[in-house]
Amino acid sequence: MSPTTSSDIVRTLPLFSGLTEQDKAALLAGGCIRQCKRGQLLFRHGDPVTHFYIVVSGTVQLFRENPDGHEKTIDVLKAGQTMCESEIMGSCRHHRVNAIAVDDAAMMEFPVAWLKETAKKYSTFALNLLSLIAQQVHLAEVEAEHQATMSATQLVGCFLQRLCMLYDFSPKGFDLPYSKTLIASWLGMELETFSRTVAKLKDHGITMQGTHVVIHDLKRIEQYVCGFCSIAEDCPTHQAMEKKASESERRPN
Repeated sequence: MSPTTSSDIVRTLPLFSGLTEQDKAALLAGGCIRQCKRGQLLFRHGDPVTHFYIVVSGTVQLFRENPDGHEKTIDVLKAGQTMCESEIMGSCRHHRVNAIAVDDAAMMEFPVAWLKETAKKYSTFALNLLSLIAQQVHLAEVEAEHQATMSATQLVGCFLQRLCMLYDFSPKGFDLPYSKTLIASWLGMELETFSRTVAKLKDHGITMQGTHVVIHDLKRIEQYVCGFCSIAEDCPTHQAMEKKASESERRPN
């Protein structure tokens, strides 16, 4: 991906909303493109924090390893998402997670000083950055609630709905964008538990053959999952799936 294309993608992100095109061009000149091959580590837990990253293409996994070597996925980032802003603005000098490219990926990276100086100079950027960090905190709170209140089957059902919305997949059928092992790690369960849980979703309107997922009954899985979530009415995934369900009902057979 060329630097021009990458800049065009980045300048449309909410982080730069409200800035003039001239200001965007000046700010993006402070970054450079970093290409990462599948399986390449961007940084390790404990490494010095040196850059702020925006994912331009591909997928990046953030994870930790416990003492017995098991991985716990913290997040999986796709194009348009960012890394390290919370560490930088929180004056954290060392990375709290590992970052690895799930597939071939491209990042636009900026020095730590760039992020801090840009936030000081541009109040609009600072507010956008604050909003971004607040959204991340909110999502972490929601995920903690789900882990505490939902069954494993509900967690997987919620996750598959979210994938469908994030990637604008058709509920009539889509392939998982990353491995089952990664997904199980993200949901805090063993791969065997994930596989058993997927089989139980058949009773609630979702089937999976290999890596291919079909959501047969949007209303049924919505009631089974979203009915147990305290923020369902404000959830973008819930709203998107409700819209898809309504469109499906209006569509003639």
